[in-house]
Amino acid sequence: MSESMSGRLLIASPYLSDPNFMRTVVLIVNHDDEGAFGVTLTRPTDKRLSEIVELSLPVGQVRSDDLIFEGGPVEGPLLAIHDLSGIGAPVGEQNAGLWLTGDDDHLRILLQRTDARVRFIAQYSGWGPGQLEMEMRTGGWLVGAADCDVVFADPEKTWEAAVKRCGHAILSSISPGLQFSDPSVN
Repeated sequence: MSESMSGRLLIASPYLSDPNFMRTVVLIVNHDDEGAFGVTLTRPTDKRLSEIVELSLPVGQVRSDDLIFEGGPVEGPLLAIHDLSGIGAPVGEQNAGLWLTGDDDHLRILLQRTDARVRFIAQYSGWGPGQLEMEMRTGGWLVGAADCDVVFADPEKTWEAAVKRCGHAILSSISPGLQFSDPSVN
């Protein structure tokens, strides 16, 4: 296995033709010799938490209207990616501020914590041994840094913003000191 992608973003390249991943951004939760596990951040469903979770908490104090995101094509439990330190397992480096849990007690806590950024996700994305590396070699994915601003961004704008960010990082590594400005300011 090459370098682990755990805690990184996979950004679907324009050459990736798999309809499950077109224009998506995937947060890789775990990547090792046995394969990779991640969740897509850009596919909100039309289902709300209140439709699948029985809520017996005070109205207005919970995230019952939060949309559930489709994390990929593989069936799986309800998960939460969030920024509430210590609830669940860290994703990537602990200083990235991202945590993952599927534990029922943790999900109940997150339902009540309107001060935390949370994305509830059903299903997940998975790759067998060597599969992700092969997709990367054939140009299917760009790799970017994961941070809360990208993970919890508007899903309609996440892919484009991540592609731009990745492009800026590549150009900056080639030409240190290169400045990027907003052309609409001109």
